[in-house]
Amino acid sequence: YWETTPPTISEKNQSRTFFTQKATPQFLRSIARFREFPESDVPEVAFVGRSNVGKSSLLNALVNSNAGTKSAILARTSATPGCTRTMNLYGLGPKDGGVRIKPGKNNGHDRIVGVGGVLLVDLPGYGEGSLAEWGAEIMKYLTRRKQLRRVFVLVDALHGVKEKDLSLLAALRLAGVPHQVVLSKVDRVYVPKAKRLDRISKGVVSKLVQPLGTLEEARERMLDVKETIQPAVGAGALGELLSVSAEVRVDENRLGVDGVRFAILRAAGFRFEVESASGKQKMGKFSAGSRSVYVPSQREHVSAVDGKKNKMVWA
Repeated sequence: YWETTPPTISEKNQSRTFFTQKATPQFLRSIARFREFPESDVPEVAFVGRSNVGKSSLLNALVNSNAGTKSAILARTSATPGCTRTMNLYGLGPKDGGVRIKPGKNNGHDRIVGVGGVLLVDLPGYGEGSLAEWGAEIMKYLTRRKQLRRVFVLVDALHGVKEKDLSLLAALRLAGVPHQVVLSKVDRVYVPKAKRLDRISKGVVSKLVQPLGTLEEARERMLDVKETIQPAVGAGALGELLSVSAEVRVDENRLGVDGVRFAILRAAGFRFEVESASGKQKMGKFSAGSRSVYVPSQREHVSAVDGKKNKMVWA
């Protein structure tokens, strides 16, 4: 974190509670063309990256409990690149209604509705292995969709940033689309020491996980990515770099997933509650905002870079 502040433990807990207990996830629709998108009252975030970078696995990890079951599976995963071929919409909202598509009356337009929710959009991967050319319709969505609050660009932690990643980041930057980079599959390069380490794959829990790498090596890798994704002049991706594993659990929680949950809710306009003097805490709530609005939590009143330019804060 070099331009923003990292989430507190309380904010991570609120994010986890929303995704795994307070909200009901459901698949809404697959879309091939931008003009097929329904009108919407719900803030959206999108996930994009090279083929087989782990977008669908991350979406499933976001909404699953830590029990290692197959419940709440949203997106189909595959080892074959190009598994996601359409723009897939997943609603995540309160259990008293959730995010859903309301059919239009008298041949009117459908509409996505759901107070207090967020729409997750899984985009097809780009690169070799995709069955269709990745291009025009997806860029229309990324650059024209007014409800889109942030694009999460996934980069494989082992292979790093590739030319097509840089091309996409440049296009998003040129169009003024809010975006940030997430290092996926970080367990390929770093797994911290912990009291308990296990792996969840297709609903099966395995305890055959060992610590890997060092924190300093992970830091250097992330600093290299930071230098690559930040342009020499002008604004680039959001000034925080997240790393995540959709499979490895560290002391009961998937590695880095709570940080992504927090980033999604913050982008969507979720106001996090701070703990009162009595120690009691309420769940936060969503507030309306435009595409470009960043709604900070109540604690963010100090410098996000710890008083020094480009000094990264680790969480």
